[in-house]
Amino acid sequence: MKRIVVLGGGFGGIAAAQRLDRQFRHDDDVEIVVVSNTNFLVYTPMLADVAGGTIEPRHAVPPVRAFLKKSHFREAFVKSIDAANRTVHAMLINGDSADLQYDYLVVALGAVTNYSHATGAAEYALGLKDLFDAFRLRNRALTMLEWANTTRDPAQRREILTFVMAGGGFSGVEGVAALEDLLHGSLHYYHEIKPDDVRLILAPHGERLLPEVDERLGAYVVEKFARRTIDVRLGVGVNAVTERTATLSTGEVIPTRTVIWTGGIMVNPVLHDADLPKSKHGAIQVNDQLQALTHPEVFVLGDCAAVPTPDGQGFYSPTAQNAIREGPVAAANIAAAIRKTGKTRSFTYKPIGSLASLGQRQAVAQIGSVRLSGLPAWFAWRGIYLAKLPTFSSKVRIGLDWVTDLFAPVDTMQLPIVRENAASIGGLETLVASHGTMPSAPAIG
Repeated sequence: MKRIVVLGGGFGGIAAAQRLDRQFRHDDDVEIVVVSNTNFLVYTPMLADVAGGTIEPRHAVPPVRAFLKKSHFREAFVKSIDAANRTVHAMLINGDSADLQYDYLVVALGAVTNYSHATGAAEYALGLKDLFDAFRLRNRALTMLEWANTTRDPAQRREILTFVMAGGGFSGVEGVAALEDLLHGSLHYYHEIKPDDVRLILAPHGERLLPEVDERLGAYVVEKFARRTIDVRLGVGVNAVTERTATLSTGEVIPTRTVIWTGGIMVNPVLHDADLPKSKHGAIQVNDQLQALTHPEVFVLGDCAAVPTPDGQGFYSPTAQNAIREGPVAAANIAAAIRKTGKTRSFTYKPIGSLASLGQRQAVAQIGSVRLSGLPAWFAWRGIYLAKLPTFSSKVRIGLDWVTDLFAPVDTMQLPIVRENAASIGGLETLVASHGTMPSAPAIG
């Protein structure tokens, strides 16, 4: 019996598991185990829409088991990888430890948000990397509207209604656009707040937005945002975050209760102690067949891997596009090793294009040599991502969400599972005192 263990339920891990399912669907001598700390796949391109309320949260997270047939799924937290003994140490959701022996291992654990570039960001900034981050951002925005609607102090209201987005990549641009749509779409319910009271600052640190696409499209985004309420500060980053301020690289201190951090990622901490060769950024070094250089039975994908480009002059970007295509390559090479066919594959891929939603039915898209902006790009963004959704039910549900969004008003309901307690983010002491008790929902600082 050969056991293949796949670590991670993201794009790369699911792509590998699906191909392994097909490769070994009639082979009883091969066991496939998929391990992830959540039982759903986070469809990350939709997180900004979840935060903005245009997609029902559960529609952006199809269950992992829906993708698997032969494979067994285990919800567990991976603690470490012992490559020398071919063992994965994990903790099950009931707290018990579990050791998984493997003959072949696929590492696709993804990345985590890197807060190291700004003092206090890890403690006080919100992320936009997973479903909980999207929940939390939405609730924070609605909490700030509720709070601002009750205060008569202009300085406090300005502080409450100032939102700072750190990072000018896809997450930062799409996130700030969705946040603007949510805030301004909600204002007809908040009669004490004027549109000019809302202030959004985008601090990308770099000299342009969306460095992954054509520079002209990045300039188009800056121009569109300038006509709205998004203040783009090119070449300016966030250096420090406190409970009530964001300090920019220019030295300007901005009073705010909401900083959203999309300023970079780093490899999963599980890899830090793994005895496998790593790049200077901590990713595991692999060959063109996605095998770890010192352990050919270990295959590494996505954010966890430093995959060499065909010219040998660099590495592929750790993007979802690449991870989705790396999964089948790893699966084919595992099948070739088990069956001893010698029919191995090398990973080569040229990205097809990139798309970014700008809110207000605007977007930018670069598909090969074709560049689109405005409404045509928005249709392309929605059409392409709808087509790429992993399950038919996801396509139907999100499609209906988008149709509903065209005519339905913004939903201002706070999701109680992660309801913000404004007192825990530095205010509302008087409101709490007037009610006499603190809210019963858990506070998120």
